[in-house]
Amino acid sequence: MSAELPLSAPLPVSLSGVSLSAEDRTILEKLSQPLAVGPVNLAPRLILAPMSGVTNSPFRRLVKELNPGAVGLVVTEFISIEALTRENKRSVEMLRFQEGERPIGIQIFGNDIDRMVDAAKMAEDAGAEIVDINSGCPVPKVVRRGGGCELMRRPDHMAKLLPAVKKAISVPLTLKIRSGWDDCSRNGAEIGKIAEESGVELLTVHGRTRVQQYRGLADWDFIGSVAAAVKIPVVGSGDVVDAVSAYERMKSGASALMIGRGALSRPWVFTDIARAFRGEEPLRRPLWYPCDVMERYCELLSEELPERAVIGKLKQLASQSTRNIRSSAFARRALCHSKTVEEFLRTLRDYRAYLQGAPLPSYLEAHQVREIGQYADAESAEESAEEFTEGAAQ
Repeated sequence: MSAELPLSAPLPVSLSGVSLSAEDRTILEKLSQPLAVGPVNLAPRLILAPMSGVTNSPFRRLVKELNPGAVGLVVTEFISIEALTRENKRSVEMLRFQEGERPIGIQIFGNDIDRMVDAAKMAEDAGAEIVDINSGCPVPKVVRRGGGCELMRRPDHMAKLLPAVKKAISVPLTLKIRSGWDDCSRNGAEIGKIAEESGVELLTVHGRTRVQQYRGLADWDFIGSVAAAVKIPVVGSGDVVDAVSAYERMKSGASALMIGRGALSRPWVFTDIARAFRGEEPLRRPLWYPCDVMERYCELLSEELPERAVIGKLKQLASQSTRNIRSSAFARRALCHSKTVEEFLRTLRDYRAYLQGAPLPSYLEAHQVREIGQYADAESAEESAEEFTEGAAQ
């Protein structure tokens, strides 16, 4: 039998229908049931998170292709209201999507009320089924300008901004926040109540503070406390990477799950989670499956982006998605040192052939020797790709 990628651990309950507790049954059924957000039904309750520099149209389409029927909603990269309302070309292009990506939410960020209103209208006019406001981004250049998580420090301003946007659009308005700015100001429940009173129809809570950035573990007990404090659905975000973590996070009381960095390392993770919650056996994928995924991603990227951008996105995915392959550090290093798309694809195909049993080409042997010596730790081989993954998840 050919080598396979490691399977997700089984859920800690029997899925045969004979030994499930009432709590277990509720959790498993909940994820598969549609979640109504205004006229939009999210089914299943799994959402691809907005990630700056990641969730462009090619990546969203890749995720939809790899997970048929397993992604309830995809969300765009966040778009600056300042740039969008000034009709910056790149920002306007970020509004575009293909019909196969639906249902889709467009996320915007900033702090000026008038510009937020105008940007929300532009998002609706572009065809978004949901308009989402980012109030959770921790990146300094965003918060310095009053956007992202800085909005959580201005609840009075939020109480003016959200109703103004809600009044201006006819599609559902949603909001993404963090637990708070720091441990001394975890005001997620307060912001959630303001959002609810303002007509926001769904709230996403990332269970870390702004100060934490992405360090430590997300606090899902806090997410649960926010869910208990409001009547609108609360989506939980943070550390959902497989079926087991999804099961554990659903115990918090969240109505749905948002997956960010877990989708960058395993873009097929939505299918794994959905199948597990339906009681189905996990799909067995060959060891070289990530190579097939990257080749398809290259095709999608090349339809829209110049080569320089394509190679950067490919390295971004390669540095994450190959981690599940044993002894992959040398190939990851070779891929991330590629100068052109042609070179990247040649390396990718040679590595796939090696995983299928072919001899290793001499140029890859050199990288392998380097790994055995100086780069025995797989993590070390990714340093050349770090620039592509920093700040990927908002």
